[in-house]
Amino acid sequence: MFQGEEQSSGVEPAGDGLESYRRLIELQKQMIELSQKHEQSKHAYAALRKLVASEIAKPLVARRPLRHRLKQSASRLLNHVPGFASVSANLRSFGRK
Repeated sequence: MFQGEEQSSGVEPAGDGLESYRRLIELQKQMIELSQKHEQSKHAYAALRKLVASEIAKPLVARRPLRHRLKQSASRLLNHVPGFASVSANLRSFGRK
């Protein structure tokens, strides 16, 4: 009865002594493989992060100065005001320095 409890608890009797070493070697191989995948993913992440940063920075460099953008936005808005189109031509010459 005591032996039946040992076998039913899921404990396997030790076979040859090399089986545990084989499992250890397999686990080490898996660890090496996971470590290599982790390094590859770190490099891919760094490259992607660099790409995203350059894509975000690109429009910031290409923009015109704030003064120019505000002036352009204001002229577009004022062109929608009725009767302002004729005055707008006079203001363009006034805005130049």
